[in-house]
Amino acid sequence: MRTFPPRVNPWATVLTPASPANSCPACRRRTIPIELPEFAIRALEHRVEMTNVDADEEEMVSFNDVVEWYLLSPLSVKEMPHLEDAVPGVTAALEQWMIESTYIGPS
Repeated sequence: MRTFPPRVNPWATVLTPASPANSCPACRRRTIPIELPEFAIRALEHRVEMTNVDADEEEMVSFNDVVEWYLLSPLSVKEMPHLEDAVPGVTAALEQWMIESTYIGPS
């Protein structure tokens, strides 16, 4: 039977200061508690494992990477004006996230 690593305290809040690359306030990272059913957690962990099977070190993904991608990738251009009204700065933050998540610099 496969064992899973212990999970971080879900009630802890960790704020990560913006780096020069993450200078917009909406790009600040924050840890939040989230409750998911066990099957969803296991499915996400499996996705991480499958993604990392033949990945080079710089292509490895974490559990957080997968969750983040599933949460943000469905956002559409059509939604952005409405979301920007509700969450000012979200368009610039999403654009920056997309570049940082997918950009592969010169080799």
